[in-house]
Amino acid sequence: MAAKEPTSDLFAGTGLGLQYVGKDHCYAFSGGVAALNTLQTVFDFTSGNHYIVATLTMTAPVKMTTAGISGGRVRGYQLDFNSQTVELFKVDSDSQDMPTMIEAQILIPPSTAVVLTCVDSATEGSYFGTANITGRVYGAE
Repeated sequence: MAAKEPTSDLFAGTGLGLQYVGKDHCYAFSGGVAALNTLQTVFDFTSGNHYIVATLTMTAPVKMTTAGISGGRVRGYQLDFNSQTVELFKVDSDSQDMPTMIEAQILIPPSTAVVLTCVDSATEGSYFGTANITGRVYGAE
């Protein structure tokens, strides 16, 4: 999915793509991604003709109810640039012995196909995790 070039400072919602705020900032918010034990695409976009210095935040799935909040799942994330794996991450809200959230500093080069996928230890449709990218755009005209 092509990146949306700077057009608006309004929040455009969640989804697979990268959104721009003015010419200097960008974001992507996945929304809640249900726990599935099959590979899911969280983000899928191509950066523009500039580079991006960003923070990628990923969370483990949790159940947002009083009864279910103490449980959780293990989730793995894979970040690919131009079909090459550049990072692997693991988050855990199940046994609480691993981080439930990871923040990673990333640099996205110009014209790069960016795909973030995830897979969970079990399928549990009432458990949701999220991923977010917030970044600064450099070299935008």
